[in-house]
Amino acid sequence: MAETAAPAKAPEKKAEPAKPRFSARLRYARMSPRKMRYVVDLVRGKDFNSAVAILRTCSKRGAPYCKKLLESCYANAMDEARQRNIEIDGNKLHLVDARVDGGPIIKRWRPSSVRRPTMIKKRTCHVTFVLEEREPRLSKKERSKQQRQERQKTAAAAKAEAAKKAAAAKSDLPAGARSAKEGARRAEEGGPAKAGAPPPAEPKAPEAGQPPKEENK
Repeated sequence: MAETAAPAKAPEKKAEPAKPRFSARLRYARMSPRKMRYVVDLVRGKDFNSAVAILRTCSKRGAPYCKKLLESCYANAMDEARQRNIEIDGNKLHLVDARVDGGPIIKRWRPSSVRRPTMIKKRTCHVTFVLEEREPRLSKKERSKQQRQERQKTAAAAKAEAAKKAAAAKSDLPAGARSAKEGARRAEEGGPAKAGAPPPAEPKAPEAGQPPKEENK
């Protein structure tokens, strides 16, 4: 029996090196996870400067916690990059991951009617921020402007390539054929013939002793 050839393996794609991430965590914040998530959802996915500006003007109770944690995460990124000799741009750091986890519940009691105790649950939470260097997102107007510039650049390159091919094809013709072709084209347009084309024949001067010929009018 003929042996069947093994199927060719597809070439493996080289994975791009992962970008470094820098994190900071706030533990046992005396606030419920639900209320903290209202603040964290405002800054998730934003760049560092925009997130700080949002938290500075936010009136919710969890905003100071998140602002302090975000600044701590930024300081960790700068410090770790300095230790590992990594060049990072602070303006390109984005909050790629922001999550809030529930912490332990502190139970307290308060008196109620008929001398019965009522439980009070004081909830806590843990907040984690992760920064990563990314390219800033362009707005719709900036993106359309960039696409228009790329189209203009491509059209200019195609036009230059076409002109180059036309010049190469023109240089391949013999000199006589080029002058005759150019002269015929200029004659059709009514313009002067190109330099290098044969000049038109001039009338001959009368010889000595012969009267000039009169032209019929």
